[in-house]
Amino acid sequence: MTTLTLTPAKEAFVELSEHCVACPDCRPDPERPQVKRECTEAGELYRVWFGLWREEVQQ
Repeated sequence: MTTLTLTPAKEAFVELSEHCVACPDCRPDPERPQVKRECTEAGELYRVWFGLWREEVQQ
């Protein structure tokens, strides 16, 4: 068995995706699809991931 080592950007992406799956503000409401809710935590996790991803791509 091998252990998978994730880059910091991949770890941040996993954290973002796990948050969005569990957060009621991130999931769309199928009964009211036009209502867009803001999740500040998801926004911050996205900014962290994007910054790390951009650094990795530029290397």
